[in-house]
Amino acid sequence: MAAISLGDMARSFMLRRHTVDLKQELQRLSNEVATGRVSDTAAHVSGDLTPITGIDASLARLKGYGAVTSEAGIFAGAMQTALGTVDALASDLGNALLSTSTGGSAALVDATGKDAEQRLETALSVLNTRFGDRSLFAGTMTTTAAVVDSDTFLTALTAAVSGAVSAQDVETAVNTWFDDPAGYDALAYLGGDPLAAVAIAPGEDARLDVTAKDPALRDTIKALAMAALLNRGVLAGESTGRQDLARRAGLNLLENKTDRTNLAARLGMAEAQIDAATTRNSNEISALQVARNGITEADPYETATRLDETEAQLEKIYALTARLSRLSLLDYLR
Repeated sequence: MAAISLGDMARSFMLRRHTVDLKQELQRLSNEVATGRVSDTAAHVSGDLTPITGIDASLARLKGYGAVTSEAGIFAGAMQTALGTVDALASDLGNALLSTSTGGSAALVDATGKDAEQRLETALSVLNTRFGDRSLFAGTMTTTAAVVDSDTFLTALTAAVSGAVSAQDVETAVNTWFDDPAGYDALAYLGGDPLAAVAIAPGEDARLDVTAKDPALRDTIKALAMAALLNRGVLAGESTGRQDLARRAGLNLLENKTDRTNLAARLGMAEAQIDAATTRNSNEISALQVARNGITEADPYETATRLDETEAQLEKIYALTARLSRLSLLDYLR
């Protein structure tokens, strides 16, 4: 059988090719040792990428929920703060109005009426609070204010109670204006329908549907406005009637306390639901990442062993190359 030999040029090319291959393998194994992850995932799982694809899809979906729950949580927190401010304004004024109505002087009634108008202005401003570029209490009309300003509001309401000669007449006229679709809803509320439920987790929604039309808020605004009318000259010269109006407004504010508390509790339940969903989503993300890492993880012992073997082979190639490079005709003839 004839012997097959390689020429110097062919042998040189062969050694270079082996050197390049070993260097690439050395780089790959070094990366796997450093990162703990296989370089070629498809080869590692024998081409079956279905589990990884499913995990990646779930991770992407959960991360999307993460952005939603983060924004929804802050939005709900801002709403809760606003409700707390409105409740404090109403409760403090309710007590002051009742105190004023029991033997208070005309000057004290006037001062309380002025305070009521200022509190109404603050309450309406709070209801117009924006979170980023979104109005908190305007429902689907997120780019507009929820309610008109205090002066516009009281101007319309003053016209509605004109002609009233007693505190009961004023209260009846105020109730009628608020209940009339052409009254508060058309002239004072600028928002839209309540927001739709927000998806915060797979198969789970949270509702942040509180608007300035919510009965608890509307009744509170109504009582604040009724007290503010004292600063608009309603029942002027009727000391007893103005005291009675202050009493009625104060009672309404305190009676509405339960409704405001229930509204805050309802919003608090949504906040708790969002927090719980955030925690569950985070835990599921962690579990999925662990599962994915388990699929793509490189065996540290096996990888280190192969790295040592590759380094040894490369060293042998270098030694062989150096030895062949020193050959001469004289050495060959010997």
